[in-house]
Amino acid sequence: MQTDRRAGTVIFVSNRSPDATVAQDIKARGLAVQWARSIRAAVDLLNSAREKTVIVTELALADGNWRDLVERMRGIDICVPIVLTTSFSTAELWWDALECGVVDILPGYLIASRLCQLLETQGAS
Repeated sequence: MQTDRRAGTVIFVSNRSPDATVAQDIKARGLAVQWARSIRAAVDLLNSAREKTVIVTELALADGNWRDLVERMRGIDICVPIVLTTSFSTAELWWDALECGVVDILPGYLIASRLCQLLETQGAS
């Protein structure tokens, strides 16, 4: 028996839609998937979220970059885990991201299992 109960929502912030395989994997784990093409759209989705949420962002966005997104979240006092997704990372990116409050940097194929872990640690908020 299938249920509509979701364990949380994943908001992808990207210039392109999430990879179909990654989106299917996330949905199979009981998570809702939403897609925002801009930081502004991500904030709108986040403001209407009624469950635990995690944001997955690419490095470059239509209206800024990952750091602009993190700063915007701080500016509106919304505390959700933010994960960067990239096929490459450097020590400098890791340092910068962790210093800014990003919780992880992942290649696309590892996203679903890590997002479930992050949502579980959010508690009942």
